[in-house]
Formats: sequence, structure tokens, C-alpha cells
Amino acid sequence: MGMFQNLLETYEKCSDAIGITPIDADGNVNEKKTLLPVFHMTFKSEICVTIDKSGKFIRATRDSKEMTIIIPCTEKSLGRASGIAAHPLCDQLDYVGGINKDKLDDYLSELGAWKGDIEELNAIYTYISGQTIIQDLLNSGIFKGKEFSPQKDKLDDEKIRKIGVRFSVVMDGDTINVWESKSLRDAWINHVKNTMVCEDRLFDYISGREVAQIAKQHPKNINSLTANAKLLSCNDFSGFTFRGRFVEQDDAVIVDYIQSQKMHQMLRWLIANYGYAIDSQVVVAWGVDRDTEVKVKAQDATIDLFKSLKKIKTDTEILAEISALVYSEFAKNLKKLLQGYGSAHAIKQHSRKICIAVFDAATEGRMGLVFYQELLEDDYLEQIYKWHLDTSYFMTGWKREKDDNGRERNIPISYIGAPSYDDIIFAVYGKSHGDKSYDILKKKTRKQLLECMFGGFAFPKNILEMAANRASHPMGFTDSNGKFNENEWRRAINITCALARKFFKQHKGEDIELELNENRRNRDYLYGRLLSVADRLERTALYKSDKQDTRTTNAIRLMSAFQVKPYATWLQIYTQLIPYINQLNGAKYYQNLIDSIMVLFKDGEYEDNSPLSPLYLLGFSAQNRAFLKTNKNENLEGEVNENVTE
Repeated sequence: MGMFQNLLETYEKCSDAIGITPIDADGNVNEKKTLLPVFHMTFKSEICVTIDKSGKFIRATRDSKEMTIIIPCTEKSLGRASGIAAHPLCDQLDYVGGINKDKLDDYLSELGAWKGDIEELNAIYTYISGQTIIQDLLNSGIFKGKEFSPQKDKLDDEKIRKIGVRFSVVMDGDTINVWESKSLRDAWINHVKNTMVCEDRLFDYISGREVAQIAKQHPKNINSLTANAKLLSCNDFSGFTFRGRFVEQDDAVIVDYIQSQKMHQMLRWLIANYGYAIDSQVVVAWGVDRDTEVKVKAQDATIDLFKSLKKIKTDTEILAEISALVYSEFAKNLKKLLQGYGSAHAIKQHSRKICIAVFDAATEGRMGLVFYQELLEDDYLEQIYKWHLDTSYFMTGWKREKDDNGRERNIPISYIGAPSYDDIIFAVYGKSHGDKSYDILKKKTRKQLLECMFGGFAFPKNILEMAANRASHPMGFTDSNGKFNENEWRRAINITCALARKFFKQHKGEDIELELNENRRNRDYLYGRLLSVADRLERTALYKSDKQDTRTTNAIRLMSAFQVKPYATWLQIYTQLIPYINQLNGAKYYQNLIDSIMVLFKDGEYEDNSPLSPLYLLGFSAQNRAFLKTNKNENLEGEVNENVTE
């Protein structure tokens, strides 16, 4: 099945939730996250007009800000951008206020064809037909000073015509908010179905069912970030949407109006509830089931995955739990967590279908599907597990604790896991500074990562190389004061190491160890270890002379040059180490360590001055961790046990 068919199936399975408006934790109603009935849309309203059942004005109120409501709509009004297309119940003053006579006539025509003997609709029809609404609103003091013309004695039609109006009708003492009435929603759906016409016996390209009425226009506002963009569009008679290949739009594609409505309403709801958005791009995953939520999200870091699946735990407990895992336990616990969602009694065979889709808007009016994949949940979870296992490295989470004075502070917790998509984007491109081009790069990267995770694509070499290149320029990591930000730099190194493990596992079939491998003889790995030793040696000397916070080490400052020309730069770094070696009385421990690394180089590889691969960062990071572990038990050469995030 394709995406459209899966959306239709999901809509049918979620039929019990249609029209039910969710209420958030603060008690606020959120219509944007409501699964809309067919032939309905969301509408921004600012003015509420209350009338009695005979159509006489009672009062009017204006909200401090626009509120979103659900209203009936026609096929034409649902996608209106220009021209005349009235909504049949609530609409803008341009349509109900008589500002534009043609629009008023269209509104009354739509409402008149529907109203029948429904009292609320007849009351609204009578009231609007009297064309007193503008004067009633004036008398009620609804309009603001800026909405009047410069003479202050006349309204500026251009400033008020797009104000949305909704109606309440007082019926025998009860006030009916027509936009909330379920009976009116059902009445409109029945009215539309009864007026559908299809002259020929045609079949819907999506559902395979017989067409009740061909959809001439399809909904917009699928993604709130690109409100005017349509996923399907075939009504461009002046352009080349279908012209040049077909004579009529129905020759290109036939989609039933009802099926189009269901599909788009479902997609809109999924994006509003589960969408992961950047700029005009949105990623959404859902289950083709009554329970549409997919708790295991592709973009999450391991820490987020544990949090979402173990909701009975606090953040602190989650961090403490996974920080205690060694690699073998991490792999076992992660698989158990994904298979059973963290609960032994819940372990089962997952049979529902999971769909992952990425949408983007190339222009203001067009939205495209740029990635789509569907998998059985077992396969989906297996891909997630494989990603988190292959891309795992030492990451850092944070928990808030109170000190002895009652002040809260963030405590770093190291754990094994995979970085999130946002972490990877940070490692590759840094942080956004409001640049539009940055969002374009983020969108491209997210799509590449999804293709790697679910589409069977190889891990992109360019992503790893860009992350490694950025991590090799530590002085480019600065805080708001322009000073070197070591924690951010080390975070980037760890993320890059995670990506390197994934790359080498997929491309080379090599499972690189998390901890230091003292027997590995790869040139890049060994040079990374040497750089770490030089950095630690100088840090120790600076600490002993009480200058540890005065500057970065020569090894770090020359890291970018070291990555490009390791042999020549190492000779320069070692020369600069001589004063510190003398200060540490020969630095016997570090000298022995350097010698033990040097003998591991294969013939001719030490003198090779070609650039290092990202593997050198794994050697650098692994040697750093080995120092930290040693410091817990020994104090070699006056070594300092630093609180630097690894």
C-alpha cells in the first residue's frame, strides 16, 4: 500500500476520535490538534455575534487574540486564495458584513441551500440578510481606532474585511455555539453527500472505490508552517500542472472528494500532533492503527528514547540507570526496552504498520513528499535498535540537583548511547544564527539520516567528514563572550566518534571498540592517541604551576594543522612539550606512553604526512577516557582529575 491508502486506513480506524477537541494540561482547547470531520476546516475568528432564534441581534464580543475554531466548508472555500468562495456558516466580514456584495450573495446562497428547517441556520440567514452586522458591531464598540479611516467617522474596509466572525444562537434560554455543534456538523456532512454528482461511473485512484464526486480542489493548511502549500493540486489552468500532457485535469488523476478529505484531514492531524519540523520541512511517523502514536522516534537520542518508554521513572533515575551500563549491558537493555517497551509483561510481536514520511514545500503553494517508508513495527524497531547500537558512544545527559545552599545546578552524567538528529546537526554545522541557509542544511541532513536508518542507504561519508573537520578546529567553539568553549567542543568530538563508529561498521565491517584498544596499529588511531598524550602532559604541567585556566594547550591549538599534516605538526608539538617535560622531572609516565605508541606504527606510516581520517578522533577520545579512568585510582605525574565532559 502507498501513503495515501495508509492515511485512509488510519482515518477509518480513528473514527471514534473525529471531531473531539483535545484539552492540554493547562485546560486550554486546541482545535489545531483535532481530527477534523470531512468537509470541515479550521478558521481563525476574532468576533462572536450572538442572536436570538428569530435572527435579532443581542450582543457582540471581540477576543483579545484570534481563536481557532472548526467550521463547515465547501470544496472551493477550503482551498480559496483569491476569487469568491464563501464558507457556509462562519466567515470573514468581507462575506457576512456586506462589504463586498458579490461575496455576501455567495455566502447567503451557500447558507440558503443548506439551512432547510434547521432553526439556528435560519436565524443566521435572517440576520445576515438584514445587512445590519457592521452597524451592530459599531454600536457595540467592537472596532479599534486603527480600523477607522483618517477622518475617524468611517470604517476602513480594507482593515476589517478579513476579521473572522462566528455566531451563537440563543434557543429557548440555551446558547448554542454553532461552530461547536455536533448536530450541525453532521447536518453539513449529510448535505454535501446528498448534493454530490458524478455523471460517469469512475473509480478513485487512491481507494479503488467508485467515485461519488471528483475532487476538483484539494485542501491546503496541511502543515501550519506552510499553510498555503498543497500536497495535491490540479486546478492550475494557466500553468503546466497537467497541461502539455493531458487535455483535462481529470485525465491526469481522479481522486474522490470524500477520500481526499479523509486523507488530508488525517495527514494534517498527524503533523499537528507528531510532526518534527524545521522551517518548511516536517517529519512524521505514525502507526496505521487506532493508536497512531509511535513512541520510538527516529530523531531521538538514546536518553530521549529511554525517557519516552519509561515514563514511570524520573529524569534523574533514567540518567542514573543508563549511565551505569557498560556496552554489552546497554545493547541487551536497549533491545529489551524496544521489544517490550520497557515492561516485561508487554513483550509481544509487533504487527502494526509504521509509516515514516517527510514533507517539504518547495514554493509557497506546493508541498512535496521527499521521503516515505513503511515497515512492520518489528522491522521498524529493529532498525531503530541497529542505529542506536552502531552509533552509540559516550554521551552526556544532565540532571538538576540542589546543592547544600538549596540552589539548583546541572550535573553532567555520562552514558552510552546514540546522539539525536539535532545533536548530529550541531556536530556538523554548529548552532543556528538565524541564517536561512542553515535550515536548508538541516533539512538535507535529516533526510539523509532517515534514508540511512530506514531506506537502506549507506551512512553519508560527507556528514562524517564535515563533523570531523569541525571537531578538528577546536578554537571555532566559542561561548557568547568569544572564549573557547571546551565542553561544546568535546560534545562535538563525542558525537563525531559516534558517527565514525557507524560509518566504519557499515562501510568497513569493523566494530570499533568504545574503550581504548592498546593493540590497535592503525596510523590514524595512533596519531590520535599521541595528540591526547601531548594535551594531557601539558595540562598536568599547567595544573602544577597553577596556570590551568590561563590558556588552551598547544596540542589543542594546533589540532587543525595536526589533522592535515600529522607528522610535521607532531614534531612541532613535541618540541613545545620539552619545557613541560622538564617541569615534570622528565614526565616518565608520559614519555613511556609516547614510546609505547610509537612502536606500534607500521614501517613508514609514522613518517606519512597525509591527512588523518576521522578515526584519529576515536583514538584521541579513547586515550582521554583511559586517562580519566586512571585518575580515579592513581595520581601519576601530579595528574589532575578534571571535571571536563568527555
